Amino acid sequence: MESALAKLLDLRGKVAIVTGGAQGIGRGIVETLSAAGARVVIADRNRDGAEALAATLRRQGHSASALEVDVADEASVQTLVQRTADQCTHIDIIVNNAGIFPMKPLRELDAATWDRTLAVNLRGAFLCTRLAAEHMIANRIAGRIINISTMNTARTYVGMPHYDASKGGLNALTKSAALEYAPFGITVNAVAPGGVKTPGSLAVRTQLGGGSVEAADAAFAQRIPLGRWAEPEDIGQAVWFFASAAANYITGQVLYVDGGLILGL
Repeated sequence: MESALAKLLDLRGKVAIVTGGAQGIGRGIVETLSAAGARVVIADRNRDGAEALAATLRRQGHSASALEVDVADEASVQTLVQRTADQCTHIDIIVNNAGIFPMKPLRELDAATWDRTLAVNLRGAFLCTRLAAEHMIANRIAGRIINISTMNTARTYVGMPHYDASKGGLNALTKSAALEYAPFGITVNAVAPGGVKTPGSLAVRTQLGGGSVEAADAAFAQRIPLGRWAEPEDIGQAVWFFASAAANYITGQVLYVDGGLILGL
C-alpha cells in the first residue's frame, strides 16, 4: 500500500513551471514540487531571486532552473513557455501563482492600481493557461494547470476590492478552462489560501495590526479554527496533490486551504 501511494504522489519525470516562484507562497510550492521529484522552472520578475533559489535546489540534488517573466506581457509568457519546452522538452504542470495585492479601500483605489492588479493576477493566469495548454494539447500531454486563488472570494475584507475581483475572476477562469480542456485530459484546479505568513503579506499584516505585525498575527490566529497562520509549504502540499496522479479525476475545483477560517461565515 505504501508503495502504491508513493507512486501516486511521485512527480519524477514531470516538468513544472511556477510563476512568482522566487519567494513567499511560490517558494513553498517550488520546494514542495522539487521534493516530490519534479523538474521545476522558477518563473519570476525577480530574476536574481529565482536564480538563487534554483541554485540552492540544485545543491540539494534537485533539478531546477530560473527564467525571468512578466506574466502580464504576452510576448514574455510566450518566451517562457517556448524556452521551457526547448530546455525541458515538455511541460506537464503550470502553477499560476504570480500575484500582487496592494492594499487600498475602494474609495481610495485609482484606476492604475486596479488595472495593474487585474493584469498580473487575472490576465497573467489567462495567458499562462492558454499558452501552456496549447503546448500540452499539441504534445498530447495530460497536463495540470493549478491556479492560486484566495479565501477572500468567500470571505472578503475592506481594503482589497481589486485583489478580490481578480481572484473571483480567476475562480471563474478555472472552471471554464477545466470544462474546455477536459477532453484533452488536462485538469484545471485552484488552491485558495487563507492567511499565509510570507514577506509579501507583511505590509498588509502590519497595517491590520496598527503598525504591529506581531499583534496582527496573534489576533488573526485566534480567529482560525486550527489556531495558526498557514506556512508556504501548506499551500505547496495542496498544489502537490493537484499535480499528482492522486488527483487524476478532479477538475474545476477550488480547494480552500485556510485552517477552517471560512467556517466562520
